[in-house]
Amino acid sequence: MEGSSGWLREQAVPARRRLAATVAFGELAGILMVAQTGLLARAVDAVIFHGAGLSQIMPLVLAGMAVIAARAGFTVAARRSAFSCASVVKRELRRRSIWRLQTLGPVALAGMKAGEISHAAVDAVEALDGYFSRYLPQRAIATLLPFTILAVIFPLDWISGLVLVLTAVFLPISMIVIGDQAHERNQKLWGRLALMSGRFLDVLQGLSTVRMFGAARREAAEIERASHEHRLLTMSVLRIAFLTSFMLELISAVSIAVVAVIAGFRLLHGTLAFGSAWFILLAAPEYFLTLRALGTFYHSRMEAMSAAEQIQAFLGDDGSRPSGPGRGASRRVAGAPSLRLREVSFSYGAAPVLSRVSLDVRPGERVALTGPSGAGKSTVLALLLGFAAPGAGHVLVDEAPLSDFDLDAWRASVAWLPQRPTIFAGTVRDNLLLGRRGAAEGELHRAMDLAGIPDLPLESPVAEAGQRVSTGQAQRIALARLFLRSPSVVLLDEPAAHLDPETAARVRQSVTELARGRTTIIVTHRADAVEPTDRVIQLFREVTE
Repeated sequence: MEGSSGWLREQAVPARRRLAATVAFGELAGILMVAQTGLLARAVDAVIFHGAGLSQIMPLVLAGMAVIAARAGFTVAARRSAFSCASVVKRELRRRSIWRLQTLGPVALAGMKAGEISHAAVDAVEALDGYFSRYLPQRAIATLLPFTILAVIFPLDWISGLVLVLTAVFLPISMIVIGDQAHERNQKLWGRLALMSGRFLDVLQGLSTVRMFGAARREAAEIERASHEHRLLTMSVLRIAFLTSFMLELISAVSIAVVAVIAGFRLLHGTLAFGSAWFILLAAPEYFLTLRALGTFYHSRMEAMSAAEQIQAFLGDDGSRPSGPGRGASRRVAGAPSLRLREVSFSYGAAPVLSRVSLDVRPGERVALTGPSGAGKSTVLALLLGFAAPGAGHVLVDEAPLSDFDLDAWRASVAWLPQRPTIFAGTVRDNLLLGRRGAAEGELHRAMDLAGIPDLPLESPVAEAGQRVSTGQAQRIALARLFLRSPSVVLLDEPAAHLDPETAARVRQSVTELARGRTTIIVTHRADAVEPTDRVIQLFREVTE
């Protein structure tokens, strides 16, 4: 718990000025509340016991109206500042989450559930809002404002002040005792929610497979069961929250009642003036209101700490911006470079894929990389793209380590076509412009011609994952996107896979045009499935007992 609490405090550093402003506005609003209470007590005392008329108390009324207006202004300013404070923290965490996704790359992300990623990067970050916009400011205000009220009450009646001090001690005790249980339940709740999110998204993504195998009812029942468990756990957290509120209200009510009884007896004996007693009775609820608000917002802290554990696990040990291979390097590629692997080994967890693999591709050479499934052909492309770092050995570009290159500039000079290229929702034009923003109309049509789809309108709608177009059209849209890049290196992973023979032949012709004068590696299961190449390099699967 302490680790999450410390991590949360560190996240407030970028917004410390806004946080300080929120506390200052809240404290000023509290001070004006004391002034408002004092003016009201004086006005009532003047009318009831001194026979003052409206003209005599008008200065008090006007001053009270000015105080109310100023208090409202400071309250609004405090809320706006609190919202801004939480927004700064959430924006920074989202930026770091995006950076984390970019740094991990597709190889590492392939082993993570999309639902758990979105839960940590979106839902968990949003759950921190209450901690930074309500709990942190209120904690500071609850430390300062009660002392301000007590500083006014003690000179008027030290007995009432002492009662308020003694009863207020029970508020933080109840928050701590009940809050520990709330934290434990919140941890379970967030863990269950992450699992449920991941499971639900997996079912949606594989809905066709689920229905094909007749498992739709079973999966629906499983989701219903998980939802029911989540509902029960949520209700248990709410029960604790309501119990906390009940305890805080009970302690406050008993304390105010004791103060009222004491003030009443002293009024009867003439040892306390009515104006002072009336002020104390009006200020006592405000005194406890500040502490009760802290107790209410204490659950925002518990929720934030549970969410923080999810975010920390996603961002890494310290959540700082990782440097990553090649970040900040100045070397850039020029022309068609040579590509080399030197004694490279790579494993996915405990499963070795490449073991001391070496290969050389000369500048402008076209190489077919073949081998059985699991031999590491796609892994070689991932290493060359900088999506993964070798466990041992070196990846060289023009005899220089890939880590010496600026990865953004390096990838901008590479045309990469995976087995299943990503087509985004929008139009064909939108997808082509991912290759190069600002490409002219003529360049788009030329890229379409080179890719073998000159008759496909640029404004044709395309749904997510390439829906509304055929597999062959999606493959060639991705190829056309690469023609717009004018790359120095071409990396293709089974460019003609999942296509009919006629479409595959057209794609191979487009690949031949794309690879002309560029260093090219084409991954394929069969060397005869691609056009004649300069060389064929075969990888063999690592066999382990």
